[in-house]
Amino acid sequence: MVDEPYYELAYKFRKILVPVSPMNPARLRELLSVASDFGERYGADITFLYIGGEDQTVAQLKKSIDDYISRKGVRYNFKVRKLGEGETIASEIVKELSENSYDMVLLLSRGYYGASALIYNSTSIAVAIAANTSVLILR
Repeated sequence: MVDEPYYELAYKFRKILVPVSPMNPARLRELLSVASDFGERYGADITFLYIGGEDQTVAQLKKSIDDYISRKGVRYNFKVRKLGEGETIASEIVKELSENSYDMVLLLSRGYYGASALIYNSTSIAVAIAANTSVLILR
């Protein structure tokens, strides 16, 4: 447990949404590292969001997150949302942001930017455009 933070940044980003998916383990560690850093340094509450069905993949992902984050002593939640018919991952993330109060969403980029991000339906760019809060995209 961290002492009450006194940094101005700590008061701006108290609740952070971190969408996760089964991905390259190195990229997942990078995402978990940044998320846990916000939790450790600034006392932020982290909510990891998986969009899909409840299956073995979710259990493995949750275990990976728990193994990494529990060593850091960071408060976190793990949510699962089903992908609605006609919905995209980005629209589900934006829906989560609008239904709950978050100060920031933390996303990974697959490396697309500019026009190629629009052509390849970049989730991070779509969320950044439509989000009602701050968005941090890790490249």
